[in-house]
Amino acid sequence: MTKKYAPDLPRFMRLCETNYMQLLKLLPNQFFAQQGYRFSAGQNIDYQIDVLEQSRYTSLLKVQQICDIQPDFMRPVIRVRLYHDARLAEVCASQHIFHLQPKYDYPNDKMHHKDEKLQVNLFLADWLKFCIEHGYCRQQIFKTND
Repeated sequence: MTKKYAPDLPRFMRLCETNYMQLLKLLPNQFFAQQGYRFSAGQNIDYQIDVLEQSRYTSLLKVQQICDIQPDFMRPVIRVRLYHDARLAEVCASQHIFHLQPKYDYPNDKMHHKDEKLQVNLFLADWLKFCIEHGYCRQQIFKTND
């Protein structure tokens, strides 16, 4: 008999804390709604962080890879909610999933992993680690249209 999946909340919270700190390394000390930040993490590897919403305690970011030679559906795009009072960053949407559940029954109609929310937050952690380790040069600060 297969053991039912139960989210590991302490692990998830540590991951969200780490992602928050890593994201702040890529953003200026003060960032504002409707601004975007584009930077390079290597040859033809550009990333963009758009600040979609900003309030006293939270911010909503869109993080995406920019690559003109790939079709849109192959470009990773995630939305991340920053909780400034708790110092947490949580992925709230990824690609075609606009509301991530803490767990999914498996198998399911959309073929989400049973721990999909954890997986996309781990993806964000890997992405941020890559950007920080490979250095970056902020290319632009601009107004967004989102």
